[in-house]
Amino acid sequence: MLNKIALCSAGLLALSACMTQPKDHDHRGASADHVHAHPDKLVVAGAGEAIENPFHPVRLLLSSEESSGDVTVYEFELPPRSPGSPPHTHTREDEYFYVVSGALSVMSGDEILSLYPGDFAALNRGNTHMFWNGSDETTRLIMTTTGGSFEGFMNDAGPRIAEAKPDSAEAAGAVIGQLAAEYGITIAMEKMPPEAAPIYMPPPPEE
Repeated sequence: MLNKIALCSAGLLALSACMTQPKDHDHRGASADHVHAHPDKLVVAGAGEAIENPFHPVRLLLSSEESSGDVTVYEFELPPRSPGSPPHTHTREDEYFYVVSGALSVMSGDEILSLYPGDFAALNRGNTHMFWNGSDETTRLIMTTTGGSFEGFMNDAGPRIAEAKPDSAEAAGAVIGQLAAEYGITIAMEKMPPEAAPIYMPPPPEE
């Protein structure tokens, strides 16, 4: 099922991007379409390129180089009661979530949404949002981005954390915040909703 969803999501977005490319007109008024063809791609369930990520398993299903240069598709796997992202705002890309299994909590502006298998969410640039798994089972979702630059952030996050060797969640957050700013992403921890705070900032263990 997952490979069909990945192919559908990537295929539809790539097709849409190609169909909406501007047309060039020659001096006779005839239009000439310039479409750069990319090979088809099949990603079977459980495959894809593993991306080093400090928070949860990530697999790259379709890179921007393999699409129209504007679409990237990932599979995220969030363990039970685990963070997905802090509150943040994109300026260069839009995000689209399709839940495959489990439950996903999403903050969109001032609203908290609960997504389940088959649910879809469009999280567009300029709007503050975040997501996490507050349930007791693993959540799997397909995350598609348009804009092209988010791929660089995802590729750099794991190595940047490994290099910095932060000794606390706050220090790790500072590293990610600095990296995010380089990619036009603003993190706003002050917008953390109360229901997500225990997952991102768990209380210290009792002595």
